[in-house]
Amino acid sequence: MDEYEDLDAYNGDTEHDMWVDFDYNENTGELSDIFDDTDLDQFIDNLNDWD
Repeated sequence: MDEYEDLDAYNGDTEHDMWVDFDYNENTGELSDIFDDTDLDQFIDNLNDWD
């Protein structure tokens, strides 16, 4: 990514928006809900039931 300004706001560009999320997670130490253990367990259970 060539430009790093405005990493505190989404602009509709997919790559830039991912950098905004990454910058926020790096600076706050918070992870999104996607990494919640219960969600991962449900996802794996769904995969195991998939035939």
